[in-house]
Amino acid sequence: MKKLSYIASFLLLFVAAACTKDDIVSIRDAQATDNAITFTNFKYFERIPIGETSIAGGGNISITMTLPDASPRSFKEITQVGASTINASLNQNTFKTAANTLASKISVSGKTATFTTTIANYLAFRKLAAMPSTTTGGVVTFTDMQFFFLVTLDDNTTVVPIEYRVRIRA
Repeated sequence: MKKLSYIASFLLLFVAAACTKDDIVSIRDAQATDNAITFTNFKYFERIPIGETSIAGGGNISITMTLPDASPRSFKEITQVGASTINASLNQNTFKTAANTLASKISVSGKTATFTTTIANYLAFRKLAAMPSTTTGGVVTFTDMQFFFLVTLDDNTTVVPIEYRVRIRA
């Protein structure tokens, strides 16, 4: 009977210890919450935000980034913009080279920053492998462009948010 009592006590202690919250959490967002930049004007979300534009509509591209309202930080500037077609060797580290930089520093302030460009500006910088078109069957093809941003906040910290893609239709 004593043995059963010890086993039951041990199991009760084990279950109680397993229910406490540990200070070490292996699954946690690595980005500080006051610097969490989000995109607000996307049309699709497929692991990353995707906006849309069309050649027929003039090809205007507008990307809006925001900081949380509770954040003590605000935007100072969009320091660098990297752009490429998708599946290129461009990523959050390689876009910072001069060969991949699309725009010079853009001054912004407040909790919202907007980057605007056009397909024509992009094509002067990078060539697309194929422009989207409408096939004879009426199916509309598209191509994607990806944008990476290096953003400087008011305390001079820099943040690289996730990439943003723009889907171009005919």
